[in-house]
Amino acid sequence: MPDTAPQFDLQPDPRILPMLGEINLSQWKCLAELVDNSVDGFLEMIRAGQVLTQPEISVSIPTNDTPTAKVTVRDNGPGMPRDKLEMAVRAGWSGSDPTANLGLFGMGFNIATARLGTVTTVWTTRENDAEWVGLRIDFEELRRQRHFRTPALTRPKTDPREHGTEVTVERLKPEQRQWFSKAANRSILKRELSRAYSAMLQPGGVPAAFRLLLNATAVQGRQHCIWGGEGNPAREVVSSKFGPVSAYQAIDVNLPDRPFCRKCWQWLPADETACPSCLSNADVILRRRSIRGWIGIQRYLSKTEFGIDLLRHGRKIEIANKDLFQWIDGENAESEYPIDDPRQRGRIVGELHLDHCRVTYTKDRFDRTDPAWDDMCRAVRGEGPLRPDKAEEAGFGPNNSPLFKLFQMFRRSSPKPKVAGCYARLLLVPDNDRAEEIAKKFHEGDASFQTDAKWWELVEEADRQLLAPGTGGGIGAPPAGGLDGFGPNPAAPTAGEPTPDPGTTPSQPASPEIPIASLSSEYRSDSTNQRWDIRALEVLDSHPMLAATGRPWALRAQPNGTHEFLVNTNHSVFASATMTPLDALLAELAWSAMDFLRSDSGAASFASVLAELRDRYAAIHALDTVALGNQARQVLLDIATTLRWHNDTADALALFNELPSADQDAVFQRMATRAAGNPQAIIAEGRFLEYAPPRVVADFFGNHPEQFLDGNCWDDAYATLDYGRAAATQEAQARLVRYYESLFADVVWLAEQDPADIVDTQRPRLLRAQLAIELLEPTAEEAN
Repeated sequence: MPDTAPQFDLQPDPRILPMLGEINLSQWKCLAELVDNSVDGFLEMIRAGQVLTQPEISVSIPTNDTPTAKVTVRDNGPGMPRDKLEMAVRAGWSGSDPTANLGLFGMGFNIATARLGTVTTVWTTRENDAEWVGLRIDFEELRRQRHFRTPALTRPKTDPREHGTEVTVERLKPEQRQWFSKAANRSILKRELSRAYSAMLQPGGVPAAFRLLLNATAVQGRQHCIWGGEGNPAREVVSSKFGPVSAYQAIDVNLPDRPFCRKCWQWLPADETACPSCLSNADVILRRRSIRGWIGIQRYLSKTEFGIDLLRHGRKIEIANKDLFQWIDGENAESEYPIDDPRQRGRIVGELHLDHCRVTYTKDRFDRTDPAWDDMCRAVRGEGPLRPDKAEEAGFGPNNSPLFKLFQMFRRSSPKPKVAGCYARLLLVPDNDRAEEIAKKFHEGDASFQTDAKWWELVEEADRQLLAPGTGGGIGAPPAGGLDGFGPNPAAPTAGEPTPDPGTTPSQPASPEIPIASLSSEYRSDSTNQRWDIRALEVLDSHPMLAATGRPWALRAQPNGTHEFLVNTNHSVFASATMTPLDALLAELAWSAMDFLRSDSGAASFASVLAELRDRYAAIHALDTVALGNQARQVLLDIATTLRWHNDTADALALFNELPSADQDAVFQRMATRAAGNPQAIIAEGRFLEYAPPRVVADFFGNHPEQFLDGNCWDDAYATLDYGRAAATQEAQARLVRYYESLFADVVWLAEQDPADIVDTQRPRLLRAQLAIELLEPTAEEAN
């Protein structure tokens, strides 16, 4: 018997389309939605075995706030037949295989176009089609006519071989026109697009390479500035536990295929053949699952520019994501990186392709409830916490994941102890401001800075200075190459070092000039409009430029417009705590600027120019009270951490029980504040000092110096001292304890101060505390 019951018509009202424009989507993401559709066209050609010939997507945006302003996105992809075009612009349409597409048209297309304007025109054509076909979506017209029908449009083709799709949004909303008209906003747009598509905006891009134009200007993909990787020497350190650990960890993990419903967009249990939501097996497929990409170490530290980029079909969905640096235990999440840098700067970066993981409809976040997310986390960071002590406490076994290895080898932002080769083992540039400065040249595409050679020169120089303290690490210093498998052959000349004349011995060239990488750079004075491209060289006092006058340094102009700064670092002027070769260079440049402006009586003064140069280029020597306080707290934590490495449970419990009750209470309070876990387990492991206030750590040392000396935290002999007479030995031990207690006093004072309270502190007091921090850093290898 036929069903004659009344039915409801649930077709959406035409007003639904303009309402999609109320969904908050930034301008760059609106354009990215349209670019994604073009990328899908390229991927479709690749899957069909067709050849991509100079694939290109051109984006045109307005530069003025005018009523005729419009946005256009055009590609030279395969184009679409008429019936597919009709389906593609329907709200909610997701194609025949949404899992393989990035743009999906449908909701993303409608949200993006409705967000920008009220009229959208789409034209498309395939190779050898007779004409372009198109349609026009006018929200106001659809609302008036009360239906979704719109005429099919055609236009002639000038070249039958032409193919591609063009989307134009007109009648832009006033706020959108105003936004696009600002140059700063257009720069933001270009920057975000360069980040989102960087994996494809390069030769051999994954999964496809194409050219992206913004107002006829090519958008260059922002690549990561990392150690090692393509085009660089392999950068690795040797660990007794892990063997050689590369700073660039490639990730290529195949996961078992799993059933997936294309209609409902959800994973099914491995043994299911029908979808529990739609109760059908017609759209259930076995999906291939894999995790591809890499993680590595950036050549500079940053508070914001670190983290893992997460991609789907080549488009970055999440940029600089830091979720993988968190240990999540039930409902508690604890950040594990960065934890060793006083300024909370990091340098672990990467790109991971998760094509099989669901994303939100706005494509700004992967679905954390998707099983694929947990699969990725296990593959990249392993099981359990990254910190070995936390992992052991929680009962987790060995961890050999890529992120765990990078964390263990490169987590620090300062070497401990500072001995020859320590910067090479960390792949760390001591002057991070300098490292960031030359990173800008990398991102600008400067060919001289695309490899990591310039950064490596700075690392080598820092290690040379530790090999030959007081000499500048240059002339007369042992070579830095060959440490722990890094660097060139020690017998080979340093990059940029002139080859000795045939008539001289290699050890004593006639006039040796050793490059100083840390001083070789571009320097600018905005107040005088002067610029110097400096190549700094360390020379002897016998150098022709210095010998005649006995000067410690000189500035020499070169025919190509650069300047050479020649400096004798062994000159007596540098036997001072307040004069360095950098000070000499900046003073010379300030004098040079004044000499250039000598005829201008109203020009800047020498003092103001020197202050400007020091503010820009000598920030590493600034007394930053916030940074000093953080460093003080960090060094006390490093000292406290060493206690657990050389005590068994009984000793640890006895040491804790010796603490005064007030100190024990303070430790328990901090454990509770930090949600530390099992307090008794922490005490038994000798980790209680890690939760102690600064004063308690200092007092503990005074009562138990044997726990920290003799190679436990510092290498100084204490228990092993023997002067043959008990009184002499005890006096030597007491002097050593008093020395460290004086350092503790300065560091504890700094750690307990609020930065605002020490702004007016006398400079010598801060310098003393700064030196105390450096002298109190653990030096024993076991402490690291």
